[in-house]
Amino acid sequence: MIAAEQASTVRSAPRVAFGAVLFTGWIVATIIWVASTIDSLVDGDVMPLVTAVAALALITLLAGMEGLEVAAIDRWRVIYPERTSAGLAAWLAARQFFVAAVVTSATLLVKRDELIIPGTSGTIPEGLASRLFDLFWTGLTVLWFGQIFPKHLAATNPDRYLRHLRTTLFPVVDVVRKIGMSQPGEWTAAVVERRLDWPAPHVDIEEGPPGRQESLAEIWRQLIPESAPTRSSDRSPPAADRP
Repeated sequence: MIAAEQASTVRSAPRVAFGAVLFTGWIVATIIWVASTIDSLVDGDVMPLVTAVAALALITLLAGMEGLEVAAIDRWRVIYPERTSAGLAAWLAARQFFVAAVVTSATLLVKRDELIIPGTSGTIPEGLASRLFDLFWTGLTVLWFGQIFPKHLAATNPDRYLRHLRTTLFPVVDVVRKIGMSQPGEWTAAVVERRLDWPAPHVDIEEGPPGRQESLAEIWRQLIPESAPTRSSDRSPPAADRP
């Protein structure tokens, strides 16, 4: 058992090291981005501060929506026993609008005309280097804090997540669904799938033995298998407190 744990640690060492390097680079990039925003503010230009606040607000909105996806799939039958799976599919399709809109908008909003390197006289002018900087910082910020973190949070306790965010975010997604924002994508999927006979089974893939069906939340919970167990009162709130 100990040998297996040691082998697992050795195998994961490169992954951990690369993650640490990425996180260190992200911290440095964050310092540069914040310093550049403050420098513009000192020079009398308030727009970088406005766009910074807007970008962070949008990433926060995305985080709420990403966790909501996991929680809603896991608890759909409980919160909406009268609705079908088709209703859930339409809701999920509408929710995707926020992913596309937020990531695109945040990338544009975090852009700085010139990046200041704190403690030096160096700058990163607008060009390829600044575009790579925007891609690096925005991509990792969205991935870590706008997607992975809220998804695992919602998977660990979907009831608690929904209790806090359902009344705030569900109506927003419903508005997007009702106005048909996702409709062209649904039409495209329907046409292509009919043309290719996509639902037909693929005979080249051998079916394995039937296994236990796991929900999306159960799968996401396995991301951190050794996390400290939560209290039963948090994992299973009273029925009256459930959304």
